Amino acid sequence: RNGIDPQRIVVIGHSEGASIAAMIAASDPKLAAVVMMAGVAKRGAEVSIEQQEDMLRSDPTMTEAVKQTMREKQKEAVETVLAGGDLPGQKTNAWIREYFAYDPLPTARKVKQPLLILQGERDRQVDQSHAQILATALRDAGNKDVTVKVFPTLNHLFLPSTTGSFSEYSHLQTTKVPDEVLAILTDWVKARIAMK
Repeated sequence: RNGIDPQRIVVIGHSEGASIAAMIAASDPKLAAVVMMAGVAKRGAEVSIEQQEDMLRSDPTMTEAVKQTMREKQKEAVETVLAGGDLPGQKTNAWIREYFAYDPLPTARKVKQPLLILQGERDRQVDQSHAQILATALRDAGNKDVTVKVFPTLNHLFLPSTTGSFSEYSHLQTTKVPDEVLAILTDWVKARIAMK
């Protein structure tokens, strides 16, 4: 397209889009830089178990026996999907199968472009530990320009939150991503583009 410098294109992805941004960067060395926002560092099967465990920890109304039963059912469901089976009463779609099986780290290790990882500390969908796992994998694979920024009060949507839980989403005080996030993102991108 006219007005677009092909040497200065940056891909930004959020959540599953962060994994897709890494896929694009790994296959297109012409990209100038990559931003992964709340990206996963583990297979979706593991993420689903982490999400369930977070939910169980935060629910004081359930007995430990009920929680253990739910853990066993989740583990069985994950194993069924990974083995190519369907869950009782429903057909498992192709996206779920791919999400559960896909390991983002081998692809992330192929990203050689400058990479910014943004993460909300109160993210309950993708635990903040994923940011450091991604950064370590990239650095260990030789990427010398990996930046991580964790925002203490932000959730998965990069919005201010009290707990970060799904139940908060419908009544958050704002749906505007804080200026601090946008400033860090744009300053980082501008600095990487200036080097081109």
